[in-house]
Amino acid sequence: MKITCKRKKFSQTFQLVASVVSARDVRPILQNVKITVDKSGVLLQATDTEIGIRAYVEDCTSVEKGEAILPTKLLNKILVESDEDELVIEGDSSKTVVSGSRSKYTLVTQPADEFPDVENFGESAYHEIPANVFAEAIRRTAFSIDADNAKYALSGVFFELIEDRFAAVATDGRRLAFQDGTATCVNKHKVEASIIPVRALTAIERAIVKDDVPVQLSISATRVLIRYGNMVLYSRLQEGRFPRWRNIIPSEDKKERIEILAAPFAAAIKQAAIVTLEKHPGITITLDDGKMSTKGAGDEIGDSAIETPIVYDGKPFTLKIDQRFLIEYLRVLPPEKNITVFFSDNGEPLTLKTDDEYTYVVMPLSS
Repeated sequence: MKITCKRKKFSQTFQLVASVVSARDVRPILQNVKITVDKSGVLLQATDTEIGIRAYVEDCTSVEKGEAILPTKLLNKILVESDEDELVIEGDSSKTVVSGSRSKYTLVTQPADEFPDVENFGESAYHEIPANVFAEAIRRTAFSIDADNAKYALSGVFFELIEDRFAAVATDGRRLAFQDGTATCVNKHKVEASIIPVRALTAIERAIVKDDVPVQLSISATRVLIRYGNMVLYSRLQEGRFPRWRNIIPSEDKKERIEILAAPFAAAIKQAAIVTLEKHPGITITLDDGKMSTKGAGDEIGDSAIETPIVYDGKPFTLKIDQRFLIEYLRVLPPEKNITVFFSDNGEPLTLKTDDEYTYVVMPLSS
């Protein structure tokens, strides 16, 4: 195997594929990336058996067909530290050689036939979602998973694909993020709702650079295949039962509400949170005639009080909430995005909605 490649372009694809390389020592071969050169082009593959990626590299010239193993950490360092515009990469069953006009590295490797191939996308039935819509849905939900894996079903993003609609949902039991949107069902793709590992979804989200290339999803009982451009991702689905999330979203009836832009809302929350303690988070939001007051307090630190003008003429209303959940939510929205916030004084969650079918629900804190 031998290729000539543009270093920067090769590095971009290599780092994306290498993001799923196994960190465990169960099978040492899986701590590497496999490269295959054939008539289809230059293919890179990586897997930890749970998640796998296969992607073709652009701007490569095939000199000699074949396959080899690329040591992930060493090659990544070479690609990052090198100042060469082009590199020649060649390998066999025992070594990989990386050389430029002024450099040469010989790396000891393993036989490529010991590396399992990642499943390709050969499905004729699937759902298709515009790339920018898919990426936005991941950004707007992934931060709400249970990152500590206290409940395995909550450590991924729940996907529903129903005819010409999709829903992406994530929750950790204290807050819930839900993005709804349109999709195209191809060849009557039928799928039950599934929980996709967040690591797989963020790998696809990082790869999305062209809005005009759609994302295609094919889901079976145990796995999902996702294709975007010249990349295919395989992932096992997460086990467990996801909560009946639609029942969690409160009714909007008889709720106090305000309209506010993301930028001033985020500024008020962050400013009030300056004096709060990490171990005891919580700020108090009060609505009164024509203003929103945001207050924070921390023992032996002090307190804060921030006033933001709003359009509001309802009854005075106060609730306490974990500011971290609001800050994470506001971080994924553009500053000019208008938010409708629904309040209730009966202990129900705070609900925030935008005009592009994005809903966020947060449980209040006890006073």
